[in-house]
Amino acid sequence: MKGRVKIVVSTKRLRYELNLRRNITIIQGDSASGKTTLIQIISDYLSGRTGPGTEVICDRKCVVLSGDTENALTQLRFLTNTVVFVDEQEKFLHTKVFAKAVLTSDCYFVLVTRDGLNMLPYSVNEIYYLKNSGYYQNTRQVYNSMHQVYPEIDPPEKIAVSTVLTEDSNSGHDMFDAICHDLKITCDSADGKSNVAKYILSHKDRQIFAIVDGAAFGADMQSTMHAIAVNQKSYVWTPESFEYLILQSGIIQAEGLREMLKNPEEFIESGKYSSWERFFTQLLEDLTQNTIYAYNKKKLNLNYLTKGNIEKIKKILLDIGLLLSHDQI
Repeated sequence: MKGRVKIVVSTKRLRYELNLRRNITIIQGDSASGKTTLIQIISDYLSGRTGPGTEVICDRKCVVLSGDTENALTQLRFLTNTVVFVDEQEKFLHTKVFAKAVLTSDCYFVLVTRDGLNMLPYSVNEIYYLKNSGYYQNTRQVYNSMHQVYPEIDPPEKIAVSTVLTEDSNSGHDMFDAICHDLKITCDSADGKSNVAKYILSHKDRQIFAIVDGAAFGADMQSTMHAIAVNQKSYVWTPESFEYLILQSGIIQAEGLREMLKNPEEFIESGKYSSWERFFTQLLEDLTQNTIYAYNKKKLNLNYLTKGNIEKIKKILLDIGLLLSHDQI
């Protein structure tokens, strides 16, 4: 399953709109914000328990998964090209077997939960907060809209940092370590995305700029934002992945690449790639196979570390106004 999917759920008094782009979408919200109501309306509609005035409009099949773990997994096993909704009240939502089933499914999943799902690699850009956009008299609808929990924000014009922090010590760290060496600042690795928040909290004396793979960092974003609220001199940047940055930089040239980067959802099959990070890694490996830029995620090919290529990555940092001051770059 791939592409954008729009879903409109409405009754005589309520209306919800969802726009899905990836295999996993997370919906958060306070009590009484309408999360469970949304799932209930869809469930009732699909089972024929609603009356006139209730609609679920979607060009894909929709299913609400519920019940015990075994029955839910059995049902999921036979679903394809389907939008699957799961409410936070379902006990199987936080199990390893369900996470494994999600990652091997070609369906799109809309998961309602206030807690992070650490076993699933979902994007920081697909975490939404459900809230009412306005309350009207009973003769009109209450419109419930989706708002990104972590929207892109405009950073300060210049950010002077003492430490650049990467998720791990793989290829991305090799590139940013080279950039930091030129600028005489520290580049450290958190040794795993779950350690990013811990690192920021344990180095309150530093101005840290954390770079993470946003395509799979969703479950760790809340703890990281808490750490940044404590260490207010620090920042986090969430590009899709390091491989995405290389493809975006112009180091690699390929027909159709620009369109692929502009609208990834039109090219990424959810049943094949558990996250967009996996897709961009595979794409970069395929495009550079048997060339001087043959890509290895564990260790960066030295041809990427020429002066000209380092400048191309630095230009991305400058263009988005992040990481370093203009003077430093």
